[in-house]
Amino acid sequence: MKYSMSFWEIAKCFAIMLLASLFVTGCGSSNKRRTTGDEPFFQKETGLAEHGKKSTIDRIYQLDPGNKAFEISDKFYTDPPRRIAILPFDNLVGGNYILNSVPLPRFSKKEEDGWNWTYANRLRRFFFGHFAAREFVDIELMYIDKMLEALGILTPNDLYKIPAQELGRILDADALIYGQVTEYKNSYYLLYKQIRIGLRIKCVSTEDGSIFFEGEQVRHDNDIRVATNPFDFVIASFQNSMSMRDVYAARASEEVVRELVIRIPIVTTFIEEEEQRIKDRINTKLSYLTTSETEALNEDKDGNTASLSVQDKTETVSPEEPSAKEDDQSIGYGTKTELKSES
Repeated sequence: MKYSMSFWEIAKCFAIMLLASLFVTGCGSSNKRRTTGDEPFFQKETGLAEHGKKSTIDRIYQLDPGNKAFEISDKFYTDPPRRIAILPFDNLVGGNYILNSVPLPRFSKKEEDGWNWTYANRLRRFFFGHFAAREFVDIELMYIDKMLEALGILTPNDLYKIPAQELGRILDADALIYGQVTEYKNSYYLLYKQIRIGLRIKCVSTEDGSIFFEGEQVRHDNDIRVATNPFDFVIASFQNSMSMRDVYAARASEEVVRELVIRIPIVTTFIEEEEQRIKDRINTKLSYLTTSETEALNEDKDGNTASLSVQDKTETVSPEEPSAKEDDQSIGYGTKTELKSES
């Protein structure tokens, strides 16, 4: 006798399996140490310039041919910019929600303008996050925005009218990064879904207006599902609809900017200069410690953390020692504190 399961029986089995998998996953998580604790810090990081960069296999597997040209001028290699300002990004797509190539208008012009800025500034903040980890000196986005507001530069057209040399003098920057959002749309056809986000950037010298580097990246976040029966069709369509959520757009945005920042060549001279600057600062700080206190810091032989109390540290600093804030202003290459004070 042939037995066929009803829809509700199938749904019940699916729910039981889902709950069982969540239970197993929860029980498997643990905060127990799997190392000895003696593994050394400060080792050479593997794949520093390549980690996160998509390979050809990645793009084929994800149906994501988003790799675009990235051009770097000879001037970048001979005279790279040290202090770089990331200007507000220009959104070429607009603030409407684009679904299946159809712009869905917002309820008001004010709401559309808000989303226009939101889409652009999300990519800009992601870009700043990756760029800030590089060897360049970045200028805080809030400082840039408040300065542009004070100057009455409130639209992309206003921004493009100001020569790079003049804007660089105002922001105290060696180069400016202009960005344009070229894609920000969604496609949903039940068994197929795509989030498509694109960004074009250009780094311009504030000395002569020449271009240090420019490039574009487009991310295709695709999901294709197969259904062999009506039940599979419903489940697959639901899964694709859930893949349209904002968290997936954030992941696509992060991948776009990560690919762009990775393509900017590493300037080893800046890294060496920063390492030397840090060594000088450390030597300056340690010079205020007495010999006995220095020995106490290195005394830990029994697994106990040897450190000075806050009071001891305060007492060992001479009145002439500059504070951390003052030290940032007097040493280095235009720190954020210095930029604010100069303004």
